[in-house]
Amino acid sequence: MTVATADLHKAINTAWDASGLNALFQAYWTAAEMARFVVLNDQEAAAGQPYPYCVVGQSSSVNISRMSGGVNTLRVVRDVTLRFDIYAGQETGKTAKEVAAELGEELIKVFGGHPTVAATGAIILTNGKHLITQYQNDFGIRIDDNEYQWVVEYLFRIDVPVAV
Repeated sequence: MTVATADLHKAINTAWDASGLNALFQAYWTAAEMARFVVLNDQEAAAGQPYPYCVVGQSSSVNISRMSGGVNTLRVVRDVTLRFDIYAGQETGKTAKEVAAELGEELIKVFGGHPTVAATGAIILTNGKHLITQYQNDFGIRIDDNEYQWVVEYLFRIDVPVAV
């Protein structure tokens, strides 16, 4: 991960926190779980993580173009693929699949791709510019009788300085 993609991860966390997604996930948690765990995890969740929770992971980024902004400035337009994996368990009155799918839909409302709701999550980079978020795909995976995973994939195109 470079400084540019680390900046994107910070922006994703900021958009997540501002969106109210934490409260939707934590509505299923106890007060003790809220004090001990986070909803959005980087690459993997902690041992004992309560359901539901989300893990965000990044694939290798692709440089689309490079440009010079002056004698001492080099910029790159980069496509970064991020995958959000929502894990859910069965809750009172809801199957694990229903919980995972509902939370997946809420995530799509925030970052984009929902058929009737415009994205509400602002991606603001400290160094560089967010150009576009492209929804790629979402799908469910049955893990066990009472466990389900919902995957949401995005491509984030960013314009960032790589040498100054």
